[in-house]
Amino acid sequence: MIMNIKTSGRVFRVIASLFLTFSALAASAQTGIETGTPSGSDDDSIMCRNSINIYKTFFNNKDFTMALDPWRQVLARCPAFSEEIYADGESMYKELYSNTGDLSYIDTILMVLTQRTYYFDNKSSNDLHKAELLFELAGDDPVYLGLCYNIIIEAAESYPDQLGCNHFVLLATAAASLYGMDIIDAAELEHAFVTSVGTLDARLEDNLCDEGYKDDLQNLETYFRTCGAMTCGSIETLYSNKVDRDFRDTEFIDKVFTMLSETGCTGSDLYYNIAVKMFANDRSAENAVRLAELNVERNNIERAISYFTEAYNRDTSRLARSEVITRVAVMELSRGKRQEARDRAEHAWQLNNRNGRALMIIADCYAGAEFGNAFENHTAYWVAVDYLEAAMMLERSLKQEAEPKIKAYSQLFPTREECFYRKILDEGTVFNVGGWISEVTRVRFRRE
Repeated sequence: MIMNIKTSGRVFRVIASLFLTFSALAASAQTGIETGTPSGSDDDSIMCRNSINIYKTFFNNKDFTMALDPWRQVLARCPAFSEEIYADGESMYKELYSNTGDLSYIDTILMVLTQRTYYFDNKSSNDLHKAELLFELAGDDPVYLGLCYNIIIEAAESYPDQLGCNHFVLLATAAASLYGMDIIDAAELEHAFVTSVGTLDARLEDNLCDEGYKDDLQNLETYFRTCGAMTCGSIETLYSNKVDRDFRDTEFIDKVFTMLSETGCTGSDLYYNIAVKMFANDRSAENAVRLAELNVERNNIERAISYFTEAYNRDTSRLARSEVITRVAVMELSRGKRQEARDRAEHAWQLNNRNGRALMIIADCYAGAEFGNAFENHTAYWVAVDYLEAAMMLERSLKQEAEPKIKAYSQLFPTREECFYRKILDEGTVFNVGGWISEVTRVRFRRE
């Protein structure tokens, strides 16, 4: 994935300059590998060796200004003499750049390394070295940093086995810097980090990286979690297989679980898989409730109830138990089991007589219940309103939800005529609602 740099005009100028410089040098270099005379031939050979001796004398004395001209003669007349001449050239231009800050010296170093690759066929190592130099010398320049990134990401995709652990750290670091400069987008940052973090993690596991890279890995993961580029897909790519293999590693499992939670991936299969493994590692009420909630989201009601029951059995707190049973009551009601839901809600209220929600559930169980004829079914709304009013008294926060229900249910009370027909003459009269409801209430007429 080669990066599309916004400041591409300058990049093209740099690349064009390198190409022209290299082409000119290559055209003038008629000796070397092509002729089988790495030191040149005839007069060239003599001049080449003299130039080497001269530049080396100045080079060893760190007089790079005087060393450059004879060094250029060597590069032109015997470019395949040895790789040492390229290493020396790199050293000199690095020093010149350090002293002047002139970016053209970096361009020259890149040209030297490109020509070195041409004559000695060590592209992979030279490319990686280019990336390292670019980051070292001009890592704050968006263009050169972009060139660094393009080199290292292409290398990671083309010949990953030749990259050291340090190169994957470099890849992620360069990507993070470019992202901060708004040069690459979140998708490209994600790609770079999945590549680097995944490789470092695997190599550390196989003891192919020094222990010190564990800190680098941790730092990269921390940045990835907080930068906004991490996605559910990248987490799954990085960790899904490892979750199945290392589910007993609670620290690792907790880490991935936190990543998924922070990234909003609670609906993913990986999140559920980890929740199952967390419960297997620690059969706590908290873990059971989490699994219950996840199964509610997946509409696995029976399984959800099973996990809520686990939570109930493992938490002795009356308040916690009341909350759990209240949620089970909601699920029982959702699947039409009104009597079972009522019984659960009553149990929840007995555990916590300040649980207004439990009373609201009972009200909903009674509203619309069918246990007799039309008149008898309508009497259930009297009881439903009783429970709604009681719920509001216990928890004023329920008022907004309860009042519309009271208004609606009141329109379903029996009419005065229906009551009169059954010799119920006055409002406020005590009335026993039959069937499985079996509650005592008071008569109220429907307002026409």
